[in-house]
Amino acid sequence: MHQQHEQNPLQMLERWTKNPSTIQNVTEGEWLGLLREIEQQRNAEFRDEELDHAEAVVLTKLAALRMHKKGGATLAEEWLERAAAVDPSYQPAWESQLQLYYSFLREHVFANAFPVIRETDNVVTRRRTVEVLSALASSEIAEIGKWRLIAANATSAARKLQDAEKEATAQEVEQLYAERERLLLELTERVQAYGNSLSGVFFSTELLSQLQETIRKLAEQHELKTRLLSKEEPVDSMQEKKGDKVALEQLEDLIGLEEIKQRIRQLAQFLQYRQLREEKGWHMQDELPLHLVLMGNPGTGKTTLARLIARLYHELGLLEKGQMIEVDRSHLVGAYVGQTEQRVMELVKQANGGVLFIDEAYSLKRPDSSGSDYGQVAIDTLVSAMTSGEYAGRFVVILAGYPEEMRHFLQANPGLYSRFPQTGHFLLPNYSAQELMQIADHVALRNDFSLTEQAKRALLARIEKAQVDDTFGNARTVTNIVLDAIFAKGRATAGRKLGWEDYTILLPEDVAEEEKASTEDSATAQLEGLIGLEQVKAELKKIAAFVAVQKERGTLGMPMSPVELHAVFAGNPGTGKTTVASLYAQILQEIGYLKRGHLVQASRADLVAGYVGQTAALTRRKVREALGGVLFIDEAYSLLGHGENDFGHEAIHTLVEEMTRHEENLVVVLAGYPLEMNQLLASNPGLLSRFKKYVHFADYSVDELVLILEQAALQAGYQIKASVVVKIKDSLNEAKKTRHLDGNARFSRNLLQEAMQNQALRLMEVPKQDWDQALLTTLEWADFAPLLEWIGEEKGTEV
Repeated sequence: MHQQHEQNPLQMLERWTKNPSTIQNVTEGEWLGLLREIEQQRNAEFRDEELDHAEAVVLTKLAALRMHKKGGATLAEEWLERAAAVDPSYQPAWESQLQLYYSFLREHVFANAFPVIRETDNVVTRRRTVEVLSALASSEIAEIGKWRLIAANATSAARKLQDAEKEATAQEVEQLYAERERLLLELTERVQAYGNSLSGVFFSTELLSQLQETIRKLAEQHELKTRLLSKEEPVDSMQEKKGDKVALEQLEDLIGLEEIKQRIRQLAQFLQYRQLREEKGWHMQDELPLHLVLMGNPGTGKTTLARLIARLYHELGLLEKGQMIEVDRSHLVGAYVGQTEQRVMELVKQANGGVLFIDEAYSLKRPDSSGSDYGQVAIDTLVSAMTSGEYAGRFVVILAGYPEEMRHFLQANPGLYSRFPQTGHFLLPNYSAQELMQIADHVALRNDFSLTEQAKRALLARIEKAQVDDTFGNARTVTNIVLDAIFAKGRATAGRKLGWEDYTILLPEDVAEEEKASTEDSATAQLEGLIGLEQVKAELKKIAAFVAVQKERGTLGMPMSPVELHAVFAGNPGTGKTTVASLYAQILQEIGYLKRGHLVQASRADLVAGYVGQTAALTRRKVREALGGVLFIDEAYSLLGHGENDFGHEAIHTLVEEMTRHEENLVVVLAGYPLEMNQLLASNPGLLSRFKKYVHFADYSVDELVLILEQAALQAGYQIKASVVVKIKDSLNEAKKTRHLDGNARFSRNLLQEAMQNQALRLMEVPKQDWDQALLTTLEWADFAPLLEWIGEEKGTEV
């Protein structure tokens, strides 16, 4: 249940209290948030009487939620006192106070095991018993005043309720404590009198009788107190004492996993049916396969589910003990001949009567394993133990891991596959954002924290940003985020006075991801700062504007047009394709389209393998690396390859599949020469249909090359004289008449590097005592002249 921050707190409270089913589902965090809203509205537009009543209601609800938690009674008492103070007429506050006082009194244990003095005891035993009785009485007398006050407070609260029966019970409890104090004082006096009467083997029979009568009355009070307080014990408190939930009930309490729950219910129903058949005399000769495969990404609940299944099997009588032994490759596979078999059988022995849970089971048999790897031995030994020998049928194996890897692993091991039929394969889906928020609420609650509505929105944004690929840890990630937020909360409280909200409320600044300070301009500003590329800038600006508008339309519930962001960057080397691709990724991240905004560069070597079956895996691995950002494939036409044994076409086909699968979580940019790029797109209809953006990178003009040269010089800490810049520009214009200036921006950067080295040689002829900052940072015409003369030659050398 999520409430909007801007709602009137009185209206929210009225709506909650008028709907019984709704108010039962209001979380402690929402009550705390409402309390903060009321406190902030004090002396605002609402009358104080309304706020007083609202605050009393909220404080009473919070106290009811808090009083039965470990260590929560103190805060509950404080809240109830505050509720009664702001609105003395609010009856539920007094009812809760009464229940809280009774809960305190239930925790107070009367001493009811006073030692008895027998007439046959010797004098040493009598004196020792006198000392024990005196100590017990003194100890309880020291505390009885506090408990009498609590009993008196209970009577006061009951009187406020104007309920004769409750008031009568409370008065009986108060009288019980008053009588308790009187009897304890009486016990002290009579113990002392009896002790003084002891003389050798002689003692006062009358004083002993009086002492024993007092002890008897004290012991009877224990039963009376239990009877009085049990009448006022809440029903839900009594129900909590019935014991732990069975496995199926615990399964139902798990967040999400609806399909899994349904399948487990069906499995449990069949197993119960089978038990009933056997009780009536019909038996199955063939054992049903109980071994399972749990597939899912990290944090989807595989281990938790496996533990519940182990308990369920035990509760249904299928397993003797129901324990679960968790192992992975390191526990099973040995380093030398014979060690693996020994390890596997030792763990099978431990799992006897329960479940052997093997996490990331596919790591037992690695694709690149050599003859010295004993993973297959572990598999063979396990299969043998499952099907024959001492432990066959006496333990269950549950394999767990990533879905794709687990399927390949089972298919490659027929012995295992036959023992894990499809009916026992469970695919645990990733949690939805809503389910992850429920998990976050649960984690905060079990650590006595609550998330405000604003904090939930900040947490949701952080979760959505992290949900990029299969490495997202689902419940595990959310748990870590909440625990990190609690740590951040405690860290930020140093050196300041703390209020109640500092101990229990998580705010947006606690859960938001810590932003790294950046001195760089935005990606859009950096793009505008690039020299030239006017058409490219205009095209990217148009794309970014269209994406931003479509996202806003979606936010407002308006129809959205498909956003096509895969692009072809066509142009000669050095025209800025890689630089612009990186900025493109950052721009899409800044406007909220991509979650990471990073650039992953790839070439043919990163995508195409030399053997059958490896290319698709290589391509998928590179795509996974780029999820949430941009995959930049330079010289993409090299994927076409030549010859029958070339797997480039497989890479293209896999790339198209992955683009469809990941949709807006991936942007692909293909780069290279214009003509060859057109040939690549024409080779695959799927590729052509997915690249609607064609961005042409023109060669730089001489003026732009010179500007790039000056800019690079400034970034390197050098300067070029204006007169030298003119000469460079004239030389390049002259050279361009006779030949093409290859390299574009790369040409300018290489020219600068060579000029810097020429300057260094020139400076070596100047005495070091004459060196100054101007001399060390200024590039002269002499540093450029040799390079530009070579370019001007008919058969010049490329810089």
